[in-house]
Amino acid sequence: MSEHRFDRKKLDEQINELRAQISDLLKRLDTAVGKEAEALRPKLKAAQERLRELKETSAEAWQADLKPGLEKAWEELHKSLNQAAARFKTKTKE
Repeated sequence: MSEHRFDRKKLDEQINELRAQISDLLKRLDTAVGKEAEALRPKLKAAQERLRELKETSAEAWQADLKPGLEKAWEELHKSLNQAAARFKTKTKE
């Protein structure tokens, strides 16, 4: 009988340890996600600024000046987002 209680107690301790580890992992993941999101904000802002400029310009100015800048901002944002997503996919497999 005491062996049965011991196993139950040991299992309970292991579950509590796992609960603490999961909680710690979730906190670290939340922090990492926040850092990645903050790193993307300037690129998103640049793309939004180019789009705002587009709304205020003529078709000629769009082709000559703004289109290349908007395309570059979009490509940088897209690349950064994909890199961030890839880092999280890699981390979750480890």
